Amino acid sequence: MKWRLVPELDLENIRNCKCLLVGSGSLGCQVARNLLAWGIKAITFIDNGKISYSNPVRQSLFVFEDCGKEKWKAVTAAERLKEIFPLVKVEGINMKVPMPGYPVETKKAIEEAKVDYERLDKLVQEHDAIFLVTDTRESRWLPTVLAQLYNKICITAALGFDTFVVLRHGIRHNLIQNNERLGCYFCSDIVAPTNSLRDMTLDQQCTVSRPALCTIASAIVVELLVSILNAPEKQAVGASEVIEKCGRSCLGVIPQQIRGSLGDWSTNCLFGQEYKNCVACSKPVVEGLEKGKFEFVLQALNKNSYLEDITGITEMMREIEGSEILTIDDF
Repeated sequence: MKWRLVPELDLENIRNCKCLLVGSGSLGCQVARNLLAWGIKAITFIDNGKISYSNPVRQSLFVFEDCGKEKWKAVTAAERLKEIFPLVKVEGINMKVPMPGYPVETKKAIEEAKVDYERLDKLVQEHDAIFLVTDTRESRWLPTVLAQLYNKICITAALGFDTFVVLRHGIRHNLIQNNERLGCYFCSDIVAPTNSLRDMTLDQQCTVSRPALCTIASAIVVELLVSILNAPEKQAVGASEVIEKCGRSCLGVIPQQIRGSLGDWSTNCLFGQEYKNCVACSKPVVEGLEKGKFEFVLQALNKNSYLEDITGITEMMREIEGSEILTIDDF
């Protein structure tokens, strides 16, 4: 194919990009199809779910015959991608992602979590781009920290009922004004991830979204990756609250995050810088993982306040609670 409109497009760089998909559901399946369409030939799925009867109509790499047979999503998604394009280098790995709020206390559970951590660490190092396309906030935490540690391209996609967000995480080397980094998925919040499914009924544990929302978001995810790969700075490309001042590639501007809504048919390009107390990308967390490895992760899994303690959030909240509250009558 000749890209006559963009002759400077680096197809070789796109083709050689190794992509890791954390999640093999609706978003993961569709992202993989779009990556394949761009010519990317090295894709790895990880997931710990099995295909259910409700999946095939929403998750484009599965068919009805896959249901009721205890088939793993990641493995089956890889097999289907191979059927679509036999030359793709694809692997499906059935594994758990260690998550804060899901304590591991028995000897067997700790050993299994360590294996999963070490495997995920190795996978992040081996790939160029990490896609966080899972259902829960807590499942994105460890991949976010690892991607930050190894300065990998990391893009999150998350869905609501009729809204979506696609966000590229900053890295330690893409400093913007005032020597601040672009933020990550967790920078907009001040609480550590916990078990978000604990008090939910079975039907609440699955993201309920308008059907086309996944297709829209996954397309933007992949287009954002291709734009990053074609930027001179690659994953270090900067961004701004002013869209015209964002970094660029031959395909156009590269915002930090794209948020859309089907409720009012809007799409907005937004910007968020790092939060110094972030529970995922701040210095205490990244350096803690770098030095402590699995022991650090184990603390984050088993102690609910650990991440908030080491990032200073606990102390900040204590100061707020102890401060004097002023009312309009005080003035």
